[in-house]
Amino acid sequence: MRGLLRRGGVAIVEDIDFTGYFCHPYAASLWRYVELYTEAVRRRGGDANIGPRLPGLFLDVGFERVQMNVVQPAGLDGEVKLINPITMETIADCVLAEGLATRSEVDKVVAELYELARDSRAVVSLPRVVQAWGYRALS
Repeated sequence: MRGLLRRGGVAIVEDIDFTGYFCHPYAASLWRYVELYTEAVRRRGGDANIGPRLPGLFLDVGFERVQMNVVQPAGLDGEVKLINPITMETIADCVLAEGLATRSEVDKVVAELYELARDSRAVVSLPRVVQAWGYRALS
């Protein structure tokens, strides 16, 4: 990316950190979802917790004036709470193919995540989102 930028140009990257989830009250289904997602991504060659490494990756390849920001959506209702069960449904085939859970466990986690999303008193987050940027040198 750095090589494609003009001198002084900026590159911006955003990625997640699944270790940053939180909810209140405690919900076992959320933590099982986080575990399944993280392991499925790892087994497929990805890193569900790469976000905090982004600034270092920028520095490693010669970016200057590297900065970062962290954003974390959370809420009591709405779409922010529905993303978790929808994502669990979406990764179900991968979780099953990797042998990480049975169909009945996946279905149970999905159902409980939807129930958590409907609970108007439960606070649920998404993973932390790390935004990092750096500049190509002027010279």
